[in-house]
Amino acid sequence: MKLTIPDDIMRQAAAGEWDVRLALAVQFYADNRLDHADACRLAGMTPDAFNEELLRHGLGVQQYPRVDLAAGRPAGSAA
Repeated sequence: MKLTIPDDIMRQAAAGEWDVRLALAVQFYADNRLDHADACRLAGMTPDAFNEELLRHGLGVQQYPRVDLAAGRPAGSAA
């Protein structure tokens, strides 16, 4: 998908492509339209950096341990 935003709008907002991607990622994550991993990918950020952005925007960060679904326990834990 290609999104075209008028140059005058981008100048008025003092925003570049990175700003738009971050804004979309944060908003889509807040709206539960993207999971954390996909929001990080859209923003082009590491999970830790994206979490900092979420906090900066007044959004809470919930982190759950990865679960090994086949074993039914946290990933990397002993049997």
